[in-house]
Amino acid sequence: MNAIIHHFPKERGHTYAFLKDARNTAHIYLLADVDASAIKAARLAIDGVNGSKISYVSFIIKAAAQVIATTKEARMVLKDGLSPKLVTTPNVTAKVLFDKHIGHTRCVVSGTVNDPDLASLREIQASVDLHKAASVGPSGPFAALSKLHRLPLPLMRLAYNLVLGKPLKRAALQGNFSVTSVGQEEVSAILPMIAGTIGLGVGRITEKPVVVDGQIVVRPQFTLSLTFDHRVLDGALAAEILGSIKKRLENWEIEQ
Repeated sequence: MNAIIHHFPKERGHTYAFLKDARNTAHIYLLADVDASAIKAARLAIDGVNGSKISYVSFIIKAAAQVIATTKEARMVLKDGLSPKLVTTPNVTAKVLFDKHIGHTRCVVSGTVNDPDLASLREIQASVDLHKAASVGPSGPFAALSKLHRLPLPLMRLAYNLVLGKPLKRAALQGNFSVTSVGQEEVSAILPMIAGTIGLGVGRITEKPVVVDGQIVVRPQFTLSLTFDHRVLDGALAAEILGSIKKRLENWEIEQ
């Protein structure tokens, strides 16, 4: 039987360009187990108000943005070259990954949430829902991606690299941090690729036995991973950032 050869699907061209770019970063991975009891309780309380529905991803976006907003180094973007420079962005942008079908091809696409450190959970969720419901087409939040898909793959990569060569544009499109969740499946963790400085991976929340005050109790737990570019952040600071995000999530207070 002869092998069947296909052209690389243009619908996944942006992913191809992203991964080529992401390979230039110096990935290091950190993992933390997070007790989801507090955000689970907050979610249940918020869901009872006006029929709103807040995803766990929105809690993670909010907590991470608050930590990154107060950590100058976490807002830095590397401009590589013969004379490397670090550019600190004045605000925080989160990139969120979504599973989509473009035509008959299944793809991952990204959308951004601007200033999530200053936004309410409902505002963050509204932005997430907008991207989640939208199709990839000439109008809507994915219009620029749809336009990019009209180019041949070599030109798509060239356009991608030209745009993201500007640090502030990179932060605006790739986010100061990204959030990738596999919590909808029976998957405990994901270690995401990044083209920026920080990426967070969210695993499935499951009930697990843990030791609390010397007693074994069952708590909802999930694995939160942090990928960071070691050229921008040192490991100790990255560990502090992940630890601070974990602390915020585990000590969540319902938003007023």
